[in-house]
Amino acid sequence: MTDLAKEEQRFARKIGALRAKGNFPTAMLNLLETVGGRQFQAMVEQTSKDDASTGLPDLTAPERHVQGASLLPRASFSLDLEPARVLLTAILEDVRAAGSELEIGADRVMEALETEELSVERLFRAYLDEDQEFFAIWAEKTPTTPKLLFFLAQSALTPFIKSLARRIVEARPLNGVWEHGHCPVCGSLPYLSSLETREGLRKMHCCFCQTAYRVARIGCVYCGERDPQKLHYFDVEDLPGFRVDLCDQCRMYVKTADFRQLDRISVPVLDDLESLAMDVLAQARGHARPTLSAFGF
Repeated sequence: MTDLAKEEQRFARKIGALRAKGNFPTAMLNLLETVGGRQFQAMVEQTSKDDASTGLPDLTAPERHVQGASLLPRASFSLDLEPARVLLTAILEDVRAAGSELEIGADRVMEALETEELSVERLFRAYLDEDQEFFAIWAEKTPTTPKLLFFLAQSALTPFIKSLARRIVEARPLNGVWEHGHCPVCGSLPYLSSLETREGLRKMHCCFCQTAYRVARIGCVYCGERDPQKLHYFDVEDLPGFRVDLCDQCRMYVKTADFRQLDRISVPVLDDLESLAMDVLAQARGHARPTLSAFGF
């Protein structure tokens, strides 16, 4: 079984575990399961296209990378947009089939694409460039589903972004602890932390290319604060295996998944969803999350 097949299997098992908990709408989990399946299939197809003859973009020189420069800034990710366009069309139909507010939002996006009020190229460019103004405008145009367009762009592009990121890491392995507050591959911020192995190695998971990279066990991943008087955490009895790390210096927080002592499946994009209640609690304490979820929520 290939690594991608194993990942897809874990994803499906995690969706099943979330269904069993009964805390999330069935329609939402069904949609994420369908979208996830399409993404894995797209990655399989993309991987079959990528071979030794497929070149990589020019990457940052090692000496600059050590100083904190990402290997390839997200705006410079060179992607074949045609398969992403095909995936976007399929996901848009999946969203529409979900009904209710999602159907209304999907109809509005379809209309915009048909009338050329919106173009796929502009949508994808806005996502790569982190054009928040673009998505804010479209949030007003789809008021019942304000984050739908971001979800569509992210879901359609992520398989191809991940495929390129994995090839970059194969060419330039990430060794040791990364000391900077952004992803070593693309420069984006992490959306989730995890503790792994018996030694409790701490890893961050990038919100853009989804690369997992090792960081220092102690310290704020965003601002680098190391003063223990300014670093705190809390957990919740109803959500074993999760905690929230808070920084009083930058007032940011990151959730951490630690399933080492639990018989639990870890899939970062779904661990983030599973622990959604902890975002509410952290924000009620006056801390902010600098990224959306891996699905754009």
